Amino acid sequence: MVNNTTSILNQYTTGDSDGAITFIICVLLWYSSSFVFLLGMQMRTSNEIAEDSPKRPSKLFVQALRVQSNNEEILSNKKKLK
Repeated sequence: MVNNTTSILNQYTTGDSDGAITFIICVLLWYSSSFVFLLGMQMRTSNEIAEDSPKRPSKLFVQALRVQSNNEEILSNKKKLK
């Protein structure tokens, strides 16, 4: 009777440790994939912010050209009105 109980307990503890290891591995994979996904989203967002930043030289150059062309257009319209 004692041997039978001991063998049943050994069977459950061995099965439980295998299941627990599998569960821990699945949880770690899930959390690590979530972390990588969130990191990727953050990097993509920071790249978009850098491109939209008004301090970039290319953005400043384009804005300056727009202002200059608008000023020239306004001056030419004033000259036409005179």
